[in-house]
Amino acid sequence: MQILRNAEISDAIRIAQIHRLARFTAMPWLPVVHSSEEDLVFFSETVLPNETVRLIEIETEIAGFIAFRGDWLNHLYVHPDFWGRGFGSQLLNNAKAASKRLQLWTFQGNNAARSFYELHQFSEVERTDGANNEELTPDVRMVWDASDRWD
Repeated sequence: MQILRNAEISDAIRIAQIHRLARFTAMPWLPVVHSSEEDLVFFSETVLPNETVRLIEIETEIAGFIAFRGDWLNHLYVHPDFWGRGFGSQLLNNAKAASKRLQLWTFQGNNAARSFYELHQFSEVERTDGANNEELTPDVRMVWDASDRWD
């Protein structure tokens, strides 16, 4: 059984684990700048209390999560065991349904993420050399705007 629900503080450990594993798996070249303990503190004390965090649960297993605040989509991660099943799309569509506009940063070298967001009608609007992100890795800002739709 699949459930889409709001995350709770008790989900923080699993969310931090999925974040770390998905990043390592998708981007093994990305510098690691935080410990797993720091990730847990970040999700427990910053993300969960201050952002809308939704997750997909399969039976009792969290398959993935999305976190957004205002028009910023800050996190969308799916556990690698659940890749390719449409969970990322479900989470993103849920955030889009709650927003008129979303923007995000992703790394230029993360071709899978960039393709995923382009498939979901995001457009690249800015590229940087990465000097302003923690990983010091070139990134790209992408934007989706509901008013750009042609339905």
